[in-house]
Amino acid sequence: MKFTKVFIFLSLFAMFVNAQTPFELSGVKSYYPVVELNSEKIDKKYKQLLLDMIVQTSTELGINTQNFSTRSLAFLVGFIGVGDTIALKIELMLGESAKRLDTKENIFVISYMSSRILVVEELESDLLDNAQELLYNFALQYKEDNL
Repeated sequence: MKFTKVFIFLSLFAMFVNAQTPFELSGVKSYYPVVELNSEKIDKKYKQLLLDMIVQTSTELGINTQNFSTRSLAFLVGFIGVGDTIALKIELMLGESAKRLDTKENIFVISYMSSRILVVEELESDLLDNAQELLYNFALQYKEDNL
C-alpha cells in the first residue's frame, strides 16, 4: 500500500514538472553501445541492426560512441511468458558507475531505463519499430535535459 502511494506521488510529480521520465540525462557526452539478445529465437543479425540504430541516434545527438566508456547504452531483448502468451521484451537502459556519498563505494547504477513488452506479430518490424521508438523517446529527453 505504501509503495502504491509513493508511486502515484512520484508519477504525478514527474507529470507536473514536464519530465518524460524520472531520469536525468544532462551531462551525458559518451557511452559504449551494447545489444544483448537473450533468446535463440532472435536472429543474430538484429544485434548489428540495433547497434547501428544506437550509433546513428547518438551521432545525431552529438554523443561519442567511438571509445570504450564506463557508461553503456544497452538494448536488452528477449522473450518472456505472460500467462499463456509469449511476449517480446525490449529494454533500453543507460548504466554507469557512481560513487555512494555515504560509503564512497563505487556502484553500477541504471541512470535511464525504458521498456516495452509486446506480443509479436512480425518479429522484424515489431522489434525494429519499437526499438526505434525507444531511441526516439531517449533522444527527446536527452535534448530536453541538455538545452
